[in-house]
Amino acid sequence: MNVAELIESYFGPAAAQQLGRVAGLEATDAEQVLRQGLPLQLAGLADHARTPEGEAQIAEAVQNLPTFTSVEVALNDPEGAGHLQQAGELLAPALLGPQAGTLAGPVAGSLDTASVQRLLHMAFPLLLSFLGQRGLTTGKALSGLKEDLAKSGLATAAGGAGSALTAAGLVEFLKGQFSGPAADQLGKAAGFSGGTATRAAQAALPLVLKAVADKGHTEAGAADLLGRSRDFARFTDADGQLNTALLSDPAEAARIEGQGRGLLGSLFGNVDAVTGRFGSAVGGSGASAGRLLALLAPLVLSLLAGRARAGNLNPGSLSRLLGEVGPLLPALLPAGLTSLGPLLTAPAQVTTVAAAVTPPPRLVETPPPAPPSAPVTPVAPAPPARRGGFPWWLIPLLLLLLLGGCWLLQRRPTLPAAVPTTTGATSNSILVTNPASGATLPPEDFVMSGTAPAGDTLSIEDQGQQVASANVGTDGQWQAAIPAPTVGEHTYTISGKDSGTRSEFKVNVRDAGSTPANGGASNTGSGDANGTAPNDAATGDVASTFAITEPAADAQLPAGGFTLRGTGKAGETVQVLEDGTSLGNVTVLDDGTWSLNVPSPAAGAHTYTVQGVDGTELGRVSATVAAAAAGASAADCTKTYTLSISDGQTVSEPFRFGGVGQGQGYSVTVKRGERTIGTKSIPLDATCGWSYQSRPGAGRVTYEVRSLGDAGAAPLSTVTLTVKP
Repeated sequence: MNVAELIESYFGPAAAQQLGRVAGLEATDAEQVLRQGLPLQLAGLADHARTPEGEAQIAEAVQNLPTFTSVEVALNDPEGAGHLQQAGELLAPALLGPQAGTLAGPVAGSLDTASVQRLLHMAFPLLLSFLGQRGLTTGKALSGLKEDLAKSGLATAAGGAGSALTAAGLVEFLKGQFSGPAADQLGKAAGFSGGTATRAAQAALPLVLKAVADKGHTEAGAADLLGRSRDFARFTDADGQLNTALLSDPAEAARIEGQGRGLLGSLFGNVDAVTGRFGSAVGGSGASAGRLLALLAPLVLSLLAGRARAGNLNPGSLSRLLGEVGPLLPALLPAGLTSLGPLLTAPAQVTTVAAAVTPPPRLVETPPPAPPSAPVTPVAPAPPARRGGFPWWLIPLLLLLLLGGCWLLQRRPTLPAAVPTTTGATSNSILVTNPASGATLPPEDFVMSGTAPAGDTLSIEDQGQQVASANVGTDGQWQAAIPAPTVGEHTYTISGKDSGTRSEFKVNVRDAGSTPANGGASNTGSGDANGTAPNDAATGDVASTFAITEPAADAQLPAGGFTLRGTGKAGETVQVLEDGTSLGNVTVLDDGTWSLNVPSPAAGAHTYTVQGVDGTELGRVSATVAAAAAGASAADCTKTYTLSISDGQTVSEPFRFGGVGQGQGYSVTVKRGERTIGTKSIPLDATCGWSYQSRPGAGRVTYEVRSLGDAGAAPLSTVTLTVKP
């Protein structure tokens, strides 16, 4: 039995079932995540071990881990899963670099990304321990094992033979997806008519592919594309083919266009210049050309991400693949449209991509040894984990970080999230605090301000064009004067030159006296900074302008669920989405207010959008959810059971619901009519919350929620939902 087979045996079905149960995944789903994720982690280790320093860092980390002879042994301790996750959160960013935070997206597919990330974090220290027991921590050994895994079944996604994916194959696949009826539907949805519709759609494909290839020509850019693609998963079916039914539904087409508008700014340096030239070439208006590109971009990205997942491509592999696409694009242009050729041969738009590129790591000098009067106690061999207590074997790993582990900082400009820092008010990310996200502004100069890493230099771009810069003070505060924007929607990108961090911020610019499109905040006296609709002083009536009033823009929220609140027109029903995943519907009350309980979002940044019944975006707000406190446990949860979604709703897939509760957690049984099509166990998280994400397909689906371990009991809740694709 070779090493690849030993890894398959170590992380076999029984181990996958145990890890999946803790992470909140079905056994088969957990097996698939390990099948795709372990080779990516191993490839990252092999890349890191190409230098003597990297090789030494891997060996040092392995030396300070316990010897996990099996997954069962590691999970035998009551807190074993939590200890593994903490170790994975600490070690992955240091040994895998930036890709540590991007592995879950391509691997997850339609699964809950947070659960997939949890499973990968638990698997990482187990993989390191496995390699250490067999002396496979050198660069040569890891590279050889990486090649062996590439030849084995472990590295192949189920049902996919994507390892042979080539640039020519990718281009040919996309050409086939946007030909015939699909191209005709796409062109007509954008406003083109007759034979021009198909011709325009086919001409738009190489333009979008050129922009995507430019964006993904770096590993960081490719990772960003894969991350964005999660919002577009519903545009492809289970076989990775284009879901053409969406294009025949005007409401769905409007939703796709809305999502695409936000994507164009990050793909094209100057959208207006491209749409103007493209519209003239194909015999249409710039507006129709813009609509076509906005419709096509998210569809292309969805198909590309599907092929990347099937081919088990990590950001680095995808970047190399996209680098070979450019020369193939001119051949995609329909006859008679060679005038568009210069748009396909222009240099890569570095200004757009550079914002996503992490700068080279800085050298960090090793601190001098402590004086004789205060010697540093040598790190002793890690003792066995104590059952039910603190994970003592994590202490050496923490000491590596806090006392002498400068190597951890060399792979990442900020400390891992699991280790508290003492930066005071200084932010490790870029936040805009004024004006509010989604605000409505007049077409006048305004001041933008916020927080960012102290001492950083910020570049502020409007649709890819730099409009201002700012220096961040030692207190982490910054501000910049922004020249008057034109009327319409604007997406500003703020990039840190030194930190490599990046943030996007959207405002709507309206002429005086016009009605804001999304009810956002305005500096003309029509609402407060958070977009709160004003009360009529004379009548006491609440204004019907739609707005999200809580949380505030770019708020930092504690771990666990929270309540989203706002105002709107009484009786109006809207849908709330989290990063493109539906959270269900809410109806505005008679007093003009609405609220929705958001169940246990994953730690990290999220964007919440609210849509009308026709798919029109009414408002959005971004917020960052903190990770649960170290050592927090669901063992003592006694909260009253809640469910965030109600019976009879119509939702789009994927959608997510959940709540809080007590005991071990809950099981969700999924039915179509009287036929049970699946049951999933969901343990409570450290905040006593639970969350279930579903993609059951279109139609009426019933969900029954019961307490874990009580399968024969009457359901605590039964909800029947109408699911739209």
